[in-house]
Amino acid sequence: MKAIHKAWMILGVLALALAMAPASQAQLNSNQATVALNATLAESLTVTAGPGTVSFTLAAAGVSNGNSAVSISTAWVLAPTRTSVKLYAYFSSVNALSDGSGNNIPTSKVSGSVNAGAYGAFTGGAGPFGTESIQVFNQGISAANWNSNRSDSVALRIDTTGLSLPAGAYTGTLNIQAQAL
Repeated sequence: MKAIHKAWMILGVLALALAMAPASQAQLNSNQATVALNATLAESLTVTAGPGTVSFTLAAAGVSNGNSAVSISTAWVLAPTRTSVKLYAYFSSVNALSDGSGNNIPTSKVSGSVNAGAYGAFTGGAGPFGTESIQVFNQGISAANWNSNRSDSVALRIDTTGLSLPAGAYTGTLNIQAQAL
C-alpha cells in the first residue's frame, strides 16, 4: 500500500505542477500602420559683407586706400545640377562715386584687391553685372561641396590722379552678389 500511496503522491504533485504552469498562448500582432516621410532641403545662396561703410581720405592727385577691407562670407546649399558658384563685386554705373553735383569718380579709378592679391580696376566686365565689376571667386561645385561656404576679402583703393576733383563728399555703392550656375 505504501507503493500505491507513493504513486498517488507523485501523481498529485505532478497534477499540481501542471495546474500552476501558465498555459502557452500564441502571439497576437496588430496590423502594421505606416507613416510617409517627406523632407525638403531648399537651395540657397547667401552673401554677407562688412563693414557697411568703407571710408577714404582722398588725395588731390594720388592713391588712397580704404580704411578697411570688405570681408565677404558666401554660403550655399545647391542641387547636384549646379557646377559652380561665382562671386562678383560691381558698381551699377560707370561712376563709382559722385558728389551729386556732376563731379564723379569713375570705376576705372577704383581698384579692388581680392584676398591680398594684385589690385585691379572695376572695369573687367567679369560676369553678368556689367563692365564695372571684378570677379572675387569662381568655385567649382561637386558632391564634396554642395553644402559649403567660404570667406574672402576685397581691399579697395581710389586713384584721383588726373581727375581734378573739387573738395567735397563723394558717395557710392559697391554691390556684391553671388551666382550659382
